[in-house]
Amino acid sequence: MIVYVDGSVQPQNPGGVVGYGWIADTGDSGFGIAFEGGESATNNIGEYTSCAAALIWVLSRRTTPVAVTIKSDSELLVHQLNGEWRVKHANLKPIAAIVHMMIETLNERGTEVVAEWIPREENK
Repeated sequence: MIVYVDGSVQPQNPGGVVGYGWIADTGDSGFGIAFEGGESATNNIGEYTSCAAALIWVLSRRTTPVAVTIKSDSELLVHQLNGEWRVKHANLKPIAAIVHMMIETLNERGTEVVAEWIPREENK
């Protein structure tokens, strides 16, 4: 299964409205607004929120896929999900921990989860 994720903050980063969206190769999708304003309202929070929302959907399915590939135009998200970079910023640590717990749960169910970087133009 392939899941494309994306998040952003508008009209200013940080401090704007955190939006997120995801779409799977099954045709399923989700999107929304996480919250507005404050120092924690960053593009990276939007990226993690989109990933968390997608993984919640994957975990809620009756049948767990053998593999999930998360495709994102955020190099930070991809490298952190793959364990290549550590999460340094305090505002990312809570949501990153939740996302990693969901990935661990999927791994325990036999689902391999990997993240791949794609150019922004391909993440629509």
